[in-house]
Amino acid sequence: MRIGIISDVHSNYEALKAVLRELSREGVDRIINAGDNVGYSAFPNECIELFKAEGIEGVIGNYDEAVAFCRPICGCGYKDPEVARIGHLSLTWTQENASDKTKEYLAGLPKHLKFESPLGKVFALHGGLEGLTQWITEKDTNLLKDIAQKTGARLVIMGHIHKPFVTEIEGTTFVNPGAVGRPFDGNPRASFAIVEIADTFNVRLKRIEYDVEKNIHALMNAGLPHEIGIMLRKGRDTHLA
Repeated sequence: MRIGIISDVHSNYEALKAVLRELSREGVDRIINAGDNVGYSAFPNECIELFKAEGIEGVIGNYDEAVAFCRPICGCGYKDPEVARIGHLSLTWTQENASDKTKEYLAGLPKHLKFESPLGKVFALHGGLEGLTQWITEKDTNLLKDIAQKTGARLVIMGHIHKPFVTEIEGTTFVNPGAVGRPFDGNPRASFAIVEIADTFNVRLKRIEYDVEKNIHALMNAGLPHEIGIMLRKGRDTHLA
């Protein structure tokens, strides 16, 4: 069994298409999406239609929730007021331009997704068990251990932090595939993961090139802040030096 794992597409249609082409080439059996499908790029509706067409299973992210239910903030925890300003403009634009069908799809996504694999339970969520905005990295071993114990999962799929990692704690494998559409680790290439389930969980973190400039051109033409383009070129969460 081979599972493709994606997260944090953030309306980046060019990156999403590139990743899905690669997952098709890899012959995955199913694709699990850890949320935050919209925001920051110009194609929220196109991305959602592609998820539907490809039968991609997923959970809701904090940005998805903010768009679906017209929240005034996304809960993104911005550290800089200028970045917060850009984030607010992105949220407002996405709320205004996401179709009713897109919002309905986002609103219908579950907070958790679970299923059985040949090696045991698989559990997917966006942030953490405490909420969609809970920030958990591979260094947060106590939080990861708590998730493993409370879910009973052998494989846990996570998103939200936009940085990929794989770690194993007390027999549970944790995978964060990083961000398809808005990486934060200084690498602008789209990030995703493939899990081969055989005698163990064999996880490959992958990066792939996509047409960054085409996506940036589209978002600027759509009226989104040009600073988002700088973030995408840098693969960072800020346009500041």
